[in-house]
Amino acid sequence: MNIPENIMRRPQLVPIVLAILAGLACSCTSANQSGGAGGAVGVGGGTQSGGASGSGGVTATGGRTGSGGQTAPGGPTGSGGSMVLGGATSSGGQPSSGGATSTGGRMGSSGATSSGGMTGAGGATSTGGRMGSGGAPSTGGLTGAGGTTSTGGLTGAGGTTIAPTCTPSCANKTCGSDGCQGTCGGCPPAQMCSPSGTCQTKSGSGILVDASSQLTPISPDIYGIAFADDESAKVTTLNRSGGDSAETYNWQKDITGKGAWWNCANYAGAGSPSDADTFVQTNKSKNMNTLMTIPITGWVANVATSSDSTASTLLGQPLSFCNYPQKADGTLVPSLTCCQAIGTQESVLVDNGSKSLDPSFMGNWVAHLVSTFGTAASGGVKYYQLDNEPDNWQNNRPDIYPSLYPPGTSCLDYTVPITSGNEAGVSPNDDILNRSIVYAAAVKSADPTAQVLFLSVMNPDDLVNLMQTECGVGTWDSSKKVPYSVTNSYAMAMMSKAAQYEAANHKRIFDCLDTHYPTDAKDFWQRASLSNAQGWIQSTYPGTGICVSEYSVSNDATDPTATTQEADFLGTFGVVGARLAAYWGSLVADDKITHKPVYNAFLMFRNYDGAGGTFGSVSIGAQSSYANVHAYAATDSATSPTKLWIMLVNRGTSAQANMTIAINNFSAASTARVYQSVNGAAPAAAADVAIANGSISGLSIAANTITLIAAAR
Repeated sequence: MNIPENIMRRPQLVPIVLAILAGLACSCTSANQSGGAGGAVGVGGGTQSGGASGSGGVTATGGRTGSGGQTAPGGPTGSGGSMVLGGATSSGGQPSSGGATSTGGRMGSSGATSSGGMTGAGGATSTGGRMGSGGAPSTGGLTGAGGTTSTGGLTGAGGTTIAPTCTPSCANKTCGSDGCQGTCGGCPPAQMCSPSGTCQTKSGSGILVDASSQLTPISPDIYGIAFADDESAKVTTLNRSGGDSAETYNWQKDITGKGAWWNCANYAGAGSPSDADTFVQTNKSKNMNTLMTIPITGWVANVATSSDSTASTLLGQPLSFCNYPQKADGTLVPSLTCCQAIGTQESVLVDNGSKSLDPSFMGNWVAHLVSTFGTAASGGVKYYQLDNEPDNWQNNRPDIYPSLYPPGTSCLDYTVPITSGNEAGVSPNDDILNRSIVYAAAVKSADPTAQVLFLSVMNPDDLVNLMQTECGVGTWDSSKKVPYSVTNSYAMAMMSKAAQYEAANHKRIFDCLDTHYPTDAKDFWQRASLSNAQGWIQSTYPGTGICVSEYSVSNDATDPTATTQEADFLGTFGVVGARLAAYWGSLVADDKITHKPVYNAFLMFRNYDGAGGTFGSVSIGAQSSYANVHAYAATDSATSPTKLWIMLVNRGTSAQANMTIAINNFSAASTARVYQSVNGAAPAAAADVAIANGSISGLSIAANTITLIAAAR
């Protein structure tokens, strides 16, 4: 087999490529797996009888829920349903329209998508012939037709192999702990996790809190943001470098492209130190973890547009005009015109793709970050995200997309192999899967302690079919092939491939299934793609987390209800055990002084008393029978709690009076402190409440208000 010369110059990457080429047979047009031990497939991959899931895939054995997901064994749920295994779901929420773009000219987050887009995906991926500990040979290649094959069966993965210290177990469970400091899922606002690990509606009215229920860790990294360079950093724990322009960042030259939202122009950073290095160093100085985006398309920015004197016939002037394309009459040349004029002329290809994958350029970057800042375990970059919104590349990267997947027309069928160029013979579905596996392995080779986010789609529904939202795969366009479904999703195919890699190489490469832009917290219970995500994980790649690396709330600078909307998100991230979440856009107004309403939602969780008081670190059971009032509860320990926090979010337009709260399995003191954010305002102390015999009564909460009750033993 031919190993690219620049990989041979980096010996630690050779076993990565060898192992993947030898051991992973990807054919995303295969049929469903049916469980069992798994057999080998040839080049192109036929149907295989083995797979990561058990017999038949991922359907649960219980009944359907009222409005989302399927139930676990144990019968139907009430309203909402837990995050469970596959099966039929509700119709879910409407597709996200994208999200607000940055007002500061940072990496734009796509906004609404255009009507065109790429099609969804190939069929379920075969898991191929899993290699034993000795590296049994496989005849499969990375891709289907046309992919490079191997008969060697090498297992080396490069870097340090980390032996698992705990095996997650969620058998017959849809909530509660997986036994490894992770989660089997969480319960919707009207339900609570039972001792058997299923979501149930406890009898009685009012709010019920149980310190023996759920008991899963709340990750501190759910309180994240992107590009925090103002007071937002005071209430956030993680800072993301990501978004559209991260898709082509050249770490060696410190040049990045802005994509279609700004003419596909490239812009130079500070140079030395690079903008990326400065970003990480700033985060370390503020005690914030870093989420860094790793481009995987192979194309990176190479020339700053402002200095590009290349003549353009389409523009009638040099490409530098696209740095700020203002015509004589004061209007701007359409962004797409500049994108078409620039094409790949200002980019450089560092990886030829699935037929000759070469992750060394990005692997060297991670190695540089490790040598400069240390490993993730020693305070360096903790998370790496594999590119950004592959479901929107066709709309956001019209400069490089025609060269990436020629001819680059709108709504390509992602199940059909490309007929020309570097990816000839490889389908886009296979290519994205292959790239994800190889680049994740390269990250882990450079830093085995780092965590890798994968997929990072713009719309949660595209976790099912990669182009479901943009091109109607499986929804409104009946002419499009529908290779994937909620019970057999593209995300499952990718996790199955990662599980195969781990079985062969004894090293986890994917850590977090990532999505952008859920439209509301309730999407985690009512939207098919999100309500089933935990089930996909348990059936294909247990131990994988759920991440939301980009989301926002509409009108967050002016609408006071943005505060309760955001509080609902933060509470839900804790309940479902999200690994991280990063809000898109600043929490501070353009004047860099005024706090937006969403800032105050973060304050309620991160500094509610002005003295550093934070919400608890262990999620416990909480259910509410009050309409539009959602309850979230936490303690400071799963085994010996001494403090209890109850967060009540009233998203309704009416006040709630004479509310009752029953507290079980926690012996609270006779009084508790109360803090409130009313109608979007900053938190303020309210009158203490009395606790008698484990109960609070006569509590009143105004409309659009967040109320935090902080109790101690």
